[in-house]
Amino acid sequence: MAEPTLSVVMPTHNRTDQLQRAADSVLGQGSVDLELIVVDDASDGDNGAVLERLADDQRVRVVRNPESLGPGGARNLGIDLARGDFLAFCDDDDALLPGAADALVAHLRANPSLGAASCWHRVIHSATGRAVDYRGPLHFGAGALRWLNLVAIPFGVVRRSSHAEGLRFNPVLPPCEDWDMWLRCAERAPLEVVPLVLYEYYQHGGARVTKAGSGSRSGLGALLEAHSSSMTPACRAYHRLVLAEQSGGRSAMTGQLRTEAAASPVAAALAASVLGCSAALSPIGIRHADPALAARSMHRLLVAEGQDRDRRR
Repeated sequence: MAEPTLSVVMPTHNRTDQLQRAADSVLGQGSVDLELIVVDDASDGDNGAVLERLADDQRVRVVRNPESLGPGGARNLGIDLARGDFLAFCDDDDALLPGAADALVAHLRANPSLGAASCWHRVIHSATGRAVDYRGPLHFGAGALRWLNLVAIPFGVVRRSSHAEGLRFNPVLPPCEDWDMWLRCAERAPLEVVPLVLYEYYQHGGARVTKAGSGSRSGLGALLEAHSSSMTPACRAYHRLVLAEQSGGRSAMTGQLRTEAAASPVAAALAASVLGCSAALSPIGIRHADPALAARSMHRLLVAEGQDRDRRR
């Protein structure tokens, strides 16, 4: 069998009711020659019938883990099995929109210097059916990614030949393992966002494969530890303020801000400005069905302050 152009890795765990929809959205992509690697991460539900149906398609490979590897470990197993030079990911409760694979692979082919390409995404609230599009910044570098996770969750296409080493998820970082990987990709080769809504992210009350394992606070703490040496003083201060608020609320954040200001007033001022931008604009973006308003504004502030000097236009 000829090697595919695109390999799509889909970890799954106890998602019988949504896995078929997610897989169909991948297999229904247009002209790109692709393979779908479904990694069943020790499900204890009755999803065997769905996996057997999927395996009937020659483009699908199903792997069952007898013991859970977690979201990062399951994706890493899929990466090990992937044969295409272009690599993508899709969660088992989400979906690719028609033309997603064609658009992103075409963008990478037309721009050989790029190591990865991402896209805008649509957030669907499962309980109400309400949908809103997330249109984040288009041009940013590793500098901005050290502050904010600006890559769509989780769909992007990576050119594997640009990342011969280190194209792995860190299994100790959930739910920040995707942020960590995209940041490491951006440090090796340019990344761009295609201004099209190409991925559906379903927001629901159930567990998500991308949020298994440690909570957001421990994941962010581990991310800060892993990338602290490459961050600016203001960026480190920003993450410490976020962690303080997550652990102890506004009073803890205020106390941390005093500590940061005593150590470096300039860094503390910028960190507080970015955090204030988020706090002020996030509710406005929600009211106006523009959830990426805060992220775009925060990124403009970072560019103006020289915090994204390695941004590629």
